[in-house]
Amino acid sequence: MRPNRHIAVRHRGFTLLELITTMAVGIVLVGFAVPSMTTFMRNHRVLTAADSLNIAVTKARSIAASTTSYVTVAPIEDGSWNSGWRVFSEHGTPNGEFDGADTLIAQYDRLPADVTITATTSPGNLGYIAFSPVGYSQTASKQQMSMSVGFQIGVAKRVVEVSLLGRSRVCDPTRDATTCVMP
Repeated sequence: MRPNRHIAVRHRGFTLLELITTMAVGIVLVGFAVPSMTTFMRNHRVLTAADSLNIAVTKARSIAASTTSYVTVAPIEDGSWNSGWRVFSEHGTPNGEFDGADTLIAQYDRLPADVTITATTSPGNLGYIAFSPVGYSQTASKQQMSMSVGFQIGVAKRVVEVSLLGRSRVCDPTRDATTCVMP
């Protein structure tokens, strides 16, 4: 005959105290992560916008040199880079205006409303960047030009600089204030 053993049955699961402790730890971790994630997202959006313009400028310069034609990058709407930009081949002297005689190469979308863009050119007051058949950036009067375009959301900043030779780069003015300046 077997002795009668009483087996203690334990119910599995969490106690209320364990559940509340786990939730409190989770809330504290999320509290630390949200501000960092917001900063990361702003920096990423600004970098994406700046890279998009840098890609357009690089494409324009490459096409100008390979097809021996004038290629321009200009805002879609007059003077507003926030409206997006076009890369187009100008069959005559570059004037920065897309018309029926020009050939559209690429068009980039409007930027979000919270992205602030400032631009300067040398010589001043040009709302575009054009490349000669040899790849130099130049104006309609065959004068070399340079351009600096700043992108900003809050404290997140990036600058696209185009040199007199037509080379472009993206830089961060918060990390390199000596050679990278917001326009």
